[in-house]
Formats: sequence, C-alpha cells, structure tokens
Amino acid sequence: MTRSDDDVVIWGVTASARTFRPSDWAERLAGLTSAFGSDQRLMYSPHVLPMTISGVRALIVRHELATLSPRLHQFLLGFARDNELVVEHVRDASAAPHVLVPPGARRREPQEPV
Repeated sequence: MTRSDDDVVIWGVTASARTFRPSDWAERLAGLTSAFGSDQRLMYSPHVLPMTISGVRALIVRHELATLSPRLHQFLLGFARDNELVVEHVRDASAAPHVLVPPGARRREPQEPV
C-alpha cells in the first residue's frame, strides 16, 4: 500500500532485470529541475535526487513534488512506466537512502531442493 507521504524511488533497473541506459539517465531527469544558485553553480531541486545505491543508479523523488509540481511528478512516473523501470514507494527514502536495497540485490529465501 502506498501512502501520499512516501517518496518514490525509480531504480535504473528494468522489470526484466536489465540495467537501464544511458548511465546518466538519473542526472538527465534531475536536470529538468535544476537552476543556478546564488553561487552561480547549477543545483538540482531538493525534491529530485539522483544517486548511486550499491552500484545501481536511482532517482529519489520526494513526495512533496506531487503537490508542488504535479505535472513534473507525473512525467517522472510516466518515464519510469514507459521504460519499464522498477519503482518503489518508500517512506523517507530521501532521508535515509543508505538503507535502500536495489532490486537485484534483494535476498531470496532459500528454497528446498526438489
């Protein structure tokens, strides 16, 4: 069950477990929200966070973006859907990205031999 205050994690892994290309896809999407700061450096929005987690590219979309920019939020979710990327809804993912586990790294329960 997803909650309206859950962040969205878009993983750079497709539903068929392939790595999504190009490798800088998360930065390109985050670039849609970038602006120049007072120090004249380009900064991403604090609501769209590209990162690498355990070697897997990901984009964390904070839940506030759905209210602040619903069209951008829907665009990002549509991008993930259209490219068959794995999407998770995680409470406070942006506050603790170090605890996220990429889709391919999840442990499976040992199965009994047949």
